[in-house]
Amino acid sequence: MEVSATPDPEMYRQYGQNFISNVDANQLQPILTNNPAVTNLVLFKELSGFPNYGNPSGNADILYTGTRGEWTFEIPPFFFIPGLLTAQLAIRAVLDDRTTPIRQYSATISINGRVVHRGPLPLEHGRPFGQIFINWNTLIFNVPDIRRVNRVVITNTSNALPDDWIGLDWMEMRFFRR
Repeated sequence: MEVSATPDPEMYRQYGQNFISNVDANQLQPILTNNPAVTNLVLFKELSGFPNYGNPSGNADILYTGTRGEWTFEIPPFFFIPGLLTAQLAIRAVLDDRTTPIRQYSATISINGRVVHRGPLPLEHGRPFGQIFINWNTLIFNVPDIRRVNRVVITNTSNALPDDWIGLDWMEMRFFRR
């Protein structure tokens, strides 16, 4: 079978203007866009307080029942323009690998003194038991009051045993220009 780059006249009549004749593969040009770049910034914290469970690092911070933790995210001065940013906080979390009912776990999460979550968490018990967990979930909250130094406070308010815990693998604060 012979292949030709020039279509026969019948094919051209059938496809009309939608058919381009005499196009060689080497003549095709890329189809590109050059939209304006979007400026955003992500500040990432790998949490490493306890040497087990985290994924893939193997490390995670642990909040036992009734305890609280505090983390800060400092925006570089050149990027911080008050009123020009929006932000979200992402927290990769899981419950311990125990048998306490999930409904007994809860937390209060605040950013810069403003509560963004209070109550049960949409998390599961970590699995596999006693190993690096594979079922972490990401919780996402809007940051209501952005500052140059942002403070995240999480309190484990669970109605669980004192040694039950919530695991935190990493956090990131994502900033976007309005």
